[in-house]
Amino acid sequence: MVKRIAPALCALVLDAQECHALAGVRSLGCSGVAVGAASHKLDAMGFRSRFCRQRFAVPSPAEQPETYAAWLLDTLRHQRFDALLFFGEASANVIALHRDEIQSLTGCPLPPYETFITADRKDLALRLARRIGVPVPFTSELGSLDEGPELARRLAFPVIVKAVYGSGGHEVRFVRERADFLAALHQLASSRPNPSQPLPVVQEYLPGRGYGLTALCRAGEPLAVFMHRRLAEHDVMRGEALAHASPGAESVDEPALREAGLRLLAALRWDGVAMVEFRRSDIDGRFYLMEINPRFAGSLDLAVAAGVDLPRMYVQLAAGLPVEPPPTPRLGIKYRWLLSKNVTPAFENPLGYARSVFSTLRPDTRSDLCLSDPLPHYSHLRNAAWWVREHLSRRDRHSPAAPEPAVPAVAGVPAATPAAEECPASTRIG
Repeated sequence: MVKRIAPALCALVLDAQECHALAGVRSLGCSGVAVGAASHKLDAMGFRSRFCRQRFAVPSPAEQPETYAAWLLDTLRHQRFDALLFFGEASANVIALHRDEIQSLTGCPLPPYETFITADRKDLALRLARRIGVPVPFTSELGSLDEGPELARRLAFPVIVKAVYGSGGHEVRFVRERADFLAALHQLASSRPNPSQPLPVVQEYLPGRGYGLTALCRAGEPLAVFMHRRLAEHDVMRGEALAHASPGAESVDEPALREAGLRLLAALRWDGVAMVEFRRSDIDGRFYLMEINPRFAGSLDLAVAAGVDLPRMYVQLAAGLPVEPPPTPRLGIKYRWLLSKNVTPAFENPLGYARSVFSTLRPDTRSDLCLSDPLPHYSHLRNAAWWVREHLSRRDRHSPAAPEPAVPAVAGVPAATPAAEECPASTRIG
């Protein structure tokens, strides 16, 4: 039985359309916290949870950051929340910009803006890692696009080209051949929302597997630590732009991973939650820094299932209560996201996807199918239908004489794109 937090607290969960935000809503609801959820998606999965007491339809933090910030500050002034939790990149950026004012209104552990940017930007995070002795892939930074041809002559291919902002597989290109390098570089450079942003970085390709260390910290001191490795991932070599998340992960304890991740967070004097992502090289077995995600990570479901209830401890920290130390994480716990991330594995590897489904019958494996809180699955199915349509559309566009892509029917669930459901303005809907 989950121990309830006393006294009763209220928390506002942003980005309720994200699967790890739903994990936060469920975790806090089980702990007795009154949860309000906010999203720019009218059909956000967090809205449908039985633990969600208030629902706020809001502007998009990515497309309307100033309007979103005004809504957030106004809401925090007029309604008491003991803690503010955020799960998306765009909302994290808004909160970091308005950190001081937000912290005067509610509990929101987060370091100063300059520290946040150091973690959020890949080039700055890699520089920090090199300075303190954390391994990084061989990386090149460009001052201008004119340096591209000369760099291409010096590189050993394949390489990875990455935008300095963004997480996971977004804004990443795998370049096999020298002849394709400049096109990939210019494509990512032109996709920057602001031309003044730094140019993409270029890294050596490291064959291996993804690992992550998530920690809740106070001034760089860890209060809770959780580590995971990906069971499967859409390798960037596939070039699948839609694939953005690992469909499975397992709880682990790796001393070298712990040492490297905590050294970075200590150097940052990090406040709040962050996930440090590494790749374990198949060549030498070392952990190499990929990026730092300065917010709750997509592996949150697994952390909670393994006994490290990060949302609960975050709220305790935010509210100024003693943070109860977590139990030792249960190792070897596996988690399968069958619906709530994306369903492209069902097409890329149907047999492997079927094995993932059947693996959830094992006692050491959990999944995002939740019988005690089933209504969010309606949103999962709508999102899955959208991913299916986009996957088939991309596949057909790359086929000769491609017909119009078909939109599959999913048990009566309309395959609306998430973008079609965005809220035009902030609205309280429950």
